[in-house]
Amino acid sequence: MVIFLNKNKKYVIINIIVTFLLGFIVHGMYSWFPSPITSIFPVNESLYEHVKLIYLSPIFSVLIIGAFYHYKINNIFYGMFISILFNILFFYILYLPVYYLLGNSMIMTLILYFISIIASNYIYYLIIQKKYSSLYNVLGIVLSIIGIVFLTYFSYHPLENDFFKDPENNTYGIKK
Repeated sequence: MVIFLNKNKKYVIINIIVTFLLGFIVHGMYSWFPSPITSIFPVNESLYEHVKLIYLSPIFSVLIIGAFYHYKINNIFYGMFISILFNILFFYILYLPVYYLLGNSMIMTLILYFISIIASNYIYYLIIQKKYSSLYNVLGIVLSIIGIVFLTYFSYHPLENDFFKDPENNTYGIKK
């Protein structure tokens, strides 16, 4: 079936799968290799730190899959950035009511995460179908890097509220 799809559809389908699978690796990187370098990855189980998982998985997916396409997908980085923002918003709109009503359920979390990846990749698909200036890709790269710095900063300087609180050990950010 994938054989008969156009280049952009194949790319997006592969991106959905790889993004989801990379989520497992991104989730564990800091706990497996704790260091200032790996602090870009989730450092605890707070809701905030999982934003990093949603943010970084598609970036790594695009870097890996995009290389196979020689980055010849229209708006590849711009679309990635916009779809990531949508994914974060959409995931938490779906997830937070479930979390506050039922608590943390790994199966439900994974299902909602996969649904949010599909929805955000639909937005991505719409963006890569258009032809924008290549400056949009530069903007996507720059904003993605700024986002990583911003997300990492709050691992070291978290706000003290429920969104930043690790429910497993009642701490915030990186354990000191």
